[in-house]
Order: sequence, then C-alpha cells, then structure tokens
Amino acid sequence: MNTLKPMKTIADMVHWIETDNPFTPAFQKKVLGSVRKMKKLSHYGVPLEQIPADLEVFDKTWGRGPVRQLPVGFKSTSSFSAWRSQVRSALTAFFGTAKPVATADPDDNWSKLLTDLETAGVPAKKLIAVTVLANAARQEALAPIAVSHSWLQRAVDTADTPGRHRSIKAASKLIHKHRNVLSVQTSPDFGSPVQKSRTHCIRLALPEPLSTEAESWKRKRIQGERKGHRRKRKSACSPARAEQAMRGVSYVYTAMVTADLLQPEQARSVSEMANPELLAEVIEQELNGEFHWQPLQPTTLFEYVNNWKLFVRGSGHDAEALTEVISDFSEFENVKSMSTSRRGWCEAFLLDQHKQAAFFSLPNALFHKAKKAMQAYETGSQHEKDTAIALGIAACAAAIWTSLPLRISTLLKLSYGGESADVQLHGRRRGLVLTTPPDIVKNGYSHHYITLLAKRGGDPQEIVSWFAHEVRPRLLAAHIAPHLRQPDRLFGGVSYARLSSIWRDATLSAGVPMTPHQVRHALATIMANQPGADYAIIAALLGDTEATVRKNYVFVDQARKHEEGQKLLAQIQSNVLMRGAA
Repeated sequence: MNTLKPMKTIADMVHWIETDNPFTPAFQKKVLGSVRKMKKLSHYGVPLEQIPADLEVFDKTWGRGPVRQLPVGFKSTSSFSAWRSQVRSALTAFFGTAKPVATADPDDNWSKLLTDLETAGVPAKKLIAVTVLANAARQEALAPIAVSHSWLQRAVDTADTPGRHRSIKAASKLIHKHRNVLSVQTSPDFGSPVQKSRTHCIRLALPEPLSTEAESWKRKRIQGERKGHRRKRKSACSPARAEQAMRGVSYVYTAMVTADLLQPEQARSVSEMANPELLAEVIEQELNGEFHWQPLQPTTLFEYVNNWKLFVRGSGHDAEALTEVISDFSEFENVKSMSTSRRGWCEAFLLDQHKQAAFFSLPNALFHKAKKAMQAYETGSQHEKDTAIALGIAACAAAIWTSLPLRISTLLKLSYGGESADVQLHGRRRGLVLTTPPDIVKNGYSHHYITLLAKRGGDPQEIVSWFAHEVRPRLLAAHIAPHLRQPDRLFGGVSYARLSSIWRDATLSAGVPMTPHQVRHALATIMANQPGADYAIIAALLGDTEATVRKNYVFVDQARKHEEGQKLLAQIQSNVLMRGAA
C-alpha cells in the first residue's frame, strides 16, 4: 500500500498563513500578495493548487543574491527582489527551514576571538563577517585552531550568496591580520588565498609534438591556402579567429585527458588522437555533464569539435570519420540556427512595447545620468567615481549600438584620434562617421565611413563627443591599469568582460535586461517585422550575410504574417474576380 505523503502546494501555504498568522499584519498582507501573484507569472501560469511548495526548487528557479536578469512579469529589479524575498520568507516559515544558527557560548573560543577583535578597535561592521565565519565553524564544531584551508575553500564554494562568500574571505584575512592581539590560538591557514572554484574548463598545455603541429596549423590559417591555377592565397582568417580555433583544439585535448582517454604530459601527436572513438567519448561525456566544469552549450561544443576536425584535416589526416561522429549527435542537428532560448527572448522583446521603448531610449537616458554623475566626479568617493565612469561607458556604447549594432569585440577595437582613426567626430552637420576595418570584424564584412544619424532616442555625435572629452581622459588616467591602457582606442582598453558587465547592469536598471550580443538580435528582429522589411539592409547594418540574418538573428511574428497573407489573398481574389466579371 502506498503511504507517500501528498506534496504540499502553494495553496496549502496560503491557507496556513491565513490560519496561523505567522507574520505581522502589515507584512502578512505583502507576503500573501506576492504569493498569490505566482499564478499570474508566465513561468507558472497555473492555479496555486498546482504549484509545488518547494524552497529548493524556488531558489534554483529564481536565484539568490544580486538580481542579474529581470524575469517576465516584473517592471523593475526592486519589485522582483521584493517579491522573491517575500515568497521565500513564506516558504521558509511554512517548512521551518530557516538556517540553524549555532548558539554562541560566551566562553567558546570564537566569542573570545570576537571580543579580542572588538577590543583591538576593529569596527563593528567588519565584525559581522567574522560572525558569519564563526557561525559556520560552530555548526561543524570547529574551533579557530582547527580551521583548515580546505575547510575555508569548501565554505567559500558552498556559500549560497555573494555576500556570504565575501564575508568568509574577509573574515579569514581579518583574523590573520590581527593574529598577534588574539588570546586564542588560531589556524595558520587564516589569510591563505581562497577563491570560488572555477566552473569553466581550464585548458591544459598541449604536449609535443602536438603543440608544434597546432602552431603550424594556426599559421597556415592566418596565411590562407593557395588555390586555383594562379595559386593565390585564399581563405585566410584573422589572428583572433585562428586563436579562437585553437581553443577548440586545446579543449578536445583537455577533455580527453580529463576523461582518462589519454595520459597527461605524455608526448602526443595529432595522428595518435585522430581516432573518432576518442572524439565520440568526449562529446558524449560533455553532453551528459560528466566533466567537472560547467557543461558547454551545444553551439559552443559543436564549434570546438568542428575546429578539432579542421585541425586534423589541416594536418594531413583523413577527417571524414570525425565528420560522421559529429553528425551522429542529434544535439548538433540545428546548431547553426537560432537557439530556442534566444528565439524566445526575441519573441518576448518583439511583443513588449515597453521594453522596445526603454531600449531605444537608452542613449539619452544613460547620457543624462552619466552627465549628472560626472558633474560630481572630482568631489565624489571612489565608488561614485567608478559609477560615473561606468555610466559614461554605457552611454557611449548605447549611442553607437542603437545606430550600428556592432559585435562587442569590434566596438572595443575601434580606434580614436587622428585622421585615419575608425571614429571621426565632426560638427553637428557631418555628425559621427564610423569605419570598421576588416581586421577588427569577425567575418570581414566591414563598414566604410558610415554616418550615424541623430535619432529621437539620442544623438550619437553629441554623446560620443561628450564621452571622448569628459569621460575618456579620466578613464585612461585612473580607471584602467597602466599595462592594459590602449590610448589609441575609443574605449581606452576596457575589457570585454567589463563592458559586458556594465551593459548588463545598465540595461537591467532601465528595465530591459540584455547582453551586448542581444542588441544585434533586438534591432534585427524589430527591423525584420516592419512592413516591407529588406533583409539586405539588416545584413548591412549587422555586417553579415542575408542568409545568416534570416537563420540566426531574427524572430518573425508568423501569426501577423499569416494575417497579412489572408488580407493580401482577399485583395488579389477581389481584383481578379472583378476583372473577370468585367
């Protein structure tokens, strides 16, 4: 006889809250409002009786800590954060799953350590971090002398919020710094460096002669192959593209070693590794998530293994068997098309007029915020200065991206200063003229002397000119490390990761969260859904082919196209029949 207890639902939780009144009247009203909103969210879309009350699933779905994305159904990060916090409070109270806090014995060594630090003049705000570390250690009955580096590393890795992660690191350094004034014995491992364990694949160095073969192949790709009766070099690629292909080679080797298919540091040549069974095992383990790093997206994995195949072929070996192995995996069938998640994002963006308006308003909105922040730059704190510079960078990027949706790598390589620079600033009549040379674009589709016109959402010439004169000098002087500065570039050496982070934060605050690459999809999708859309124009703006734009960049509202088709057919039939009747 099955005696499994039925799963609790959100409806059960609502009934419990209304019956037991676990919160103050004012807070309970807010909690119930947030909980009842769950059935209206597109993620659920079912009655509360059908939504499981599961705190772990809720955390996995909606996350914890800083808000990085604005889910559908929320207009601001603050509204989402408040909703998430209130629902989580309800779930925690419903199941009594609040984290147990180890009781602090006044005479235990952690309490003495905290007292010593307080006596030494450590600010109370910094002692909060030590309390977090002390409570974590108490739960495992660890005294300060028993804390090891491995335990600290595990505590950092299992920290479920960025704040907890930072607190443990800060407390370790603080205890080490004040170790001479403490009356209790402490572990020598306090102060040792601990970082969140990397979740991406750390590539191993290629052994010889594989390394030499790979470098030779890389040089050939940059130089191109001699083709035709004139033996002219063709099919050359940029050094950056060749380096990207090398990442595929190093990934496959690292995966083979990690899967125990090869012994590390042994001499290996490409001929020994061209076995299709080895590649099949790598692909299978990656798709099944059996490696210790975060699983790769199918598109990324396909690119890596395809580059491995090209390397094998370019080294003079038959790669037909590798082609067959790759084609055997169903995950790679539509890998060259737009992914389902990206298509869903484009569809949601197309159907949300508020997000479209917020997107096109970004240049002016960020420009005004940045100007206000820069006015207080000289007297502001370091945090305020960093914020002002970040807003200036975001405003400049928005001014260019909403007129010419370049890839982020191309944008960061734009040169500035001098008659031959890629970015030329003129007066209001000529505006901002921009060129993307073939050596800084991904596939050679460059732009030549494109004038970015002023638009209702912002004037690129005005915003970029202000950035160049007000923000850029300060950016180069104090906000980029000396060895990373590139004074000949518009953004002065800002890194890919930094601009991506700035853009994500800026767009999230504006209510239209997106990555830099999603800018290209957003503009392409909007233009493709206009009456009489011309894909040649869209492809020219993106710097790509029409075929690629149709396949990889746009979502077209088919329902609206069908409706337009019905109207067109009705009009055609009417015209034909009228002429026939005459």
